[in-house]
Amino acid sequence: MVFNNPPPKTDNTSIIGELSRRLNDNTRRIRLIEDELANLDSRVNSIEQTVMDATKEMNRSVQNITEDNTGLSDKVSNITVDIKKINARIKNLATRQELREMQEYVELMKSITNRIGVGKDTSVVE
Repeated sequence: MVFNNPPPKTDNTSIIGELSRRLNDNTRRIRLIEDELANLDSRVNSIEQTVMDATKEMNRSVQNITEDNTGLSDKVSNITVDIKKINARIKNLATRQELREMQEYVELMKSITNRIGVGKDTSVVE
């Protein structure tokens, strides 16, 4: 019978040696994994810091651009108002056609005054 036979004798020192070797091997592998994990953690932290710095810089740039746009918008509004004022003044000025007509009237008046002698000195010098 199977239960009547005593268990075979094994060498406990070889089993303990194998277990010890495996334990040491596993411990070494765990340390390597821990080192890799620490390196990865360090790299991730570095990347996070770089991303945060870049985000801050972009936010500053966007804020500066927004402020510049606001300033430009104000300037454009002021220029638009000035242009409207200038256009309103231009509407009150004489046109080229009106200037030509006035020039013709002035020339007509000159010719009339020259014919009748208005403006000429008729006094006799003694």
